[in-house]
Amino acid sequence: MSGPRLTLLGAAGEVTGSCTLVDMGERRILVDLGMIQGESEAERRNAQLPAIDTRWLDAMVLTHAHIDHVGRAPMLIASDWTGPIFCSPPTADLLALTLRSSARLQQTRLREWQAKRDRRPTKQDQCRPPQILFDMRQVDAFLERVVPLPFGKPVDLGGGVSLELGRSGHVLGAAWVLLQGPGGRVVCSGDVGRWVQGPIPPPEPCPSADMVLLESTTAAETTTPEFNVDSELARIVAAAVHRGGPIIAPTFALGRSQQLLWTFSRLQARGLLDINVYLDAALASAVTATCKEWPDELTQPVIDLTFDGMIPLRSRQAARRLDDVASAAIIMAGNGFGEGGPILRHLARWLPSPDATILLTGYAMPGTLVGHLASDPHTALIDGVPVEIQARIEQVAAFGGHARPDELQTWLTSNCQPEQVVLNHGTVEARAALQERLGTHGLRVMCPSVGETVMP
Repeated sequence: MSGPRLTLLGAAGEVTGSCTLVDMGERRILVDLGMIQGESEAERRNAQLPAIDTRWLDAMVLTHAHIDHVGRAPMLIASDWTGPIFCSPPTADLLALTLRSSARLQQTRLREWQAKRDRRPTKQDQCRPPQILFDMRQVDAFLERVVPLPFGKPVDLGGGVSLELGRSGHVLGAAWVLLQGPGGRVVCSGDVGRWVQGPIPPPEPCPSADMVLLESTTAAETTTPEFNVDSELARIVAAAVHRGGPIIAPTFALGRSQQLLWTFSRLQARGLLDINVYLDAALASAVTATCKEWPDELTQPVIDLTFDGMIPLRSRQAARRLDDVASAAIIMAGNGFGEGGPILRHLARWLPSPDATILLTGYAMPGTLVGHLASDPHTALIDGVPVEIQARIEQVAAFGGHARPDELQTWLTSNCQPEQVVLNHGTVEARAALQERLGTHGLRVMCPSVGETVMP
């Protein structure tokens, strides 16, 4: 029997839009179907699904609930595909939050575009309306087919093929995927987390496999010395208190928000944080509440993510009051890349203020507003309006949820020596850097293009 085959249908040479078809001979499994983010043509590309013949698709597996891995998955409903959708139990809970939020956001963006068009018809008619990829009805139909699969418990997919999930350490519920059949074993890494202290435990080792599909998000980053995150954040907070202005932190609902809250909680317990932390992100608040429902999946002892002084903002009116904040405070707001959401209003208000601090944590995607701010520019463009930048910009890369190159190598080789490694979920530069690194250790590494099929 021939061995398994991988076809990269997304995230080959870029960081978002993860989607891979795994052909195990008797069974074909789609791993992730994520949204493309960060560049101007993303919306047009998102509207067109990868070339997937759903007649021969037996199952789908979702590695975790980040939108760049699951953001187009409900679009399969329109194709009348009726197969099972597997993910870890925590991810199943989070999917209901993230996908429904995405459906609402798509409708909101369309209504806002229509309102602007009605006010300025000539100018707006020159722009394409935002795409509606799926609606709430399709999300609900999709969620009905989700099958929670506990970590470490294989499920029989038929045809001699089994599926097993292991913890990848990236965010709550994040998994690597092991597919085993008569022709061999394939591992899809999903996003691999770090070994640094945080609310999510480190990843479980990569199981032995003939072929491993490995992410490479941070592989092009220059290695920097590790530093004490608590001390660095305490320094930033103390400086902000001295200046008397707020700290504005773009954040993601799943992962980054919990990392920051977990760290702020520790700082407060040590007497190093005596200012309020405002969370202007309804989805992040809901995700944080869900995280607390899975204590066995968090670092022990569990740190309370809703500490004294952490104030979730329940309305836009409450958030607008922060425009006139007259003392130091921390304002965490989504969207983490600055592509939309409440962070845009906070940045428009505070970027021109020399009293304010913009706190960038983790990966800053090129082509986004946050990616632009990471280069410490003099101006930024927000909703088409130039904004002068007087605020102090601080970057704390240690909050990234993706393993560094040395950690990826350790995860990959500590328990096995795969015959072949296929790199995805990284820029051209990142994949090339990781290919060179792994190649010097005797591994056979490939960087296929979108649509290309590889086998051991």
